[in-house]
Amino acid sequence: MKRALVIQTAFLGDVILSLPVVQVLKRSFPESQVDFLSIPDTSGVLKSHPDISRVIVYDKHGKDRYFKALRRLRAELKGNEYDVVICPHRSLRSAFLARGTGAAVRVGFDRSAWKGGFTHVKPWRFGVHEVERNLSLLDPLGITPAREEPRLYPDEEDATVADRFLSIRGVNTPYAVVAPGTVWETKRYPVELMREVVVKLLSKFDKVVIIGGKKDLDVASGIVATDPRIVSAVGELSFMVSAEVVRRASLLIANDSAPIHVASAFDIPTVAIFGPTVKEFGFYPYHKNSVVVEENGLRCRPCSIHGGRHCPIATFECMRKISPERVVKEGLIISGVSDRMEN
Repeated sequence: MKRALVIQTAFLGDVILSLPVVQVLKRSFPESQVDFLSIPDTSGVLKSHPDISRVIVYDKHGKDRYFKALRRLRAELKGNEYDVVICPHRSLRSAFLARGTGAAVRVGFDRSAWKGGFTHVKPWRFGVHEVERNLSLLDPLGITPAREEPRLYPDEEDATVADRFLSIRGVNTPYAVVAPGTVWETKRYPVELMREVVVKLLSKFDKVVIIGGKKDLDVASGIVATDPRIVSAVGELSFMVSAEVVRRASLLIANDSAPIHVASAFDIPTVAIFGPTVKEFGFYPYHKNSVVVEENGLRCRPCSIHGGRHCPIATFECMRKISPERVVKEGLIISGVSDRMEN
C-alpha cells in the first residue's frame, strides 16, 4: 500500500475515535502516505498528528455544501490515486467520495447510506466500542490489531499558550477540568447540578478549569460566577490548547462528548456522565482509567444514539437522578486525589 485515505466528516469525538485506524495503518505500512478527510471544525485536531500526511478539509456545511463542490472534491481524490480508502463515516456523501476515488480497496460499514460505494463491507456491531468497530475496517487488509488507543499531539505553540493561560489564571497542579457542554441538550448534565459538582471539587482542588467552545458560553456562565477559584477557558482556547490543558489535569468530568475521548488520548482519570445514551453504543471513554456514571434501570434508556433536543417523556430522570455527590465521589476515587490528600 502506497497511499490511503480515511474519511470521517462527523463530529470531533468521531474523528478522535478514528485516529487508531490511522495509527495502525501507518505502523503496518510505515512507508505509506495516510491522508485524512474531515470538516473544518475538526481539522485542527489532526494538524500535528505524526501519522497523518495530509488533512483534506471538506466544508460540507459551508462553501462546499453544493453538489458542484462535492464533484470537484471527488475528482481531486481520484487524482490522488489512493490504493485504500477506509470510511468509518456512514453518510451517503462519504460513500460517494469513497467510490469516486477508484481505490482498489474501499471499506465501510453495512449501515452506510450507500454500501455500493465500497468493495468490502463490515458489520457495525452493537455493544462494541467505536474504536474497535473502526479497526475492524482494516480486516480486508489482513490487519487484526490489538488494543489501540487514540493519540493526540498538541504542538509547542499549543503548550506555550496553555502555559500562559494557566499561569495568568493562577492554576497550578493538581487541578480538575470540567467540560459541561455537548452538542445534544439531553446529553448535558443540568447546569445547576454541574455547578454543585464543581463546588464540591473545590474541597480537594485549589482550582477547577471549565473548558468548552463558544457555543458553551451560556452553560459555563451559570457555573463560573459561583467562585473565583473556578477558571473559565470556555470560548478562549483552541481545541488543541484545551487538549493540552486536559493533558496536564488530574481529573476530567464531562458529559458523553468529545472531551472524554481527549482524556482517553492522554490516559487522564475521567468521569463520564451518561443520561440518554448507554455504553453499549460504544462511545464511552476507551482508556481504563475512567468510569461512566449512569442511572440504570430506567425503561426509557436509551432514547437514541445521540440523545436529542428534549427529553421525550419530559422527566429527564436519566440525568436528574445522578447526584453531584456520586459524580464527585467517583472522580476522587479514580483520580486518587483523596488518598494523596490524606497522605
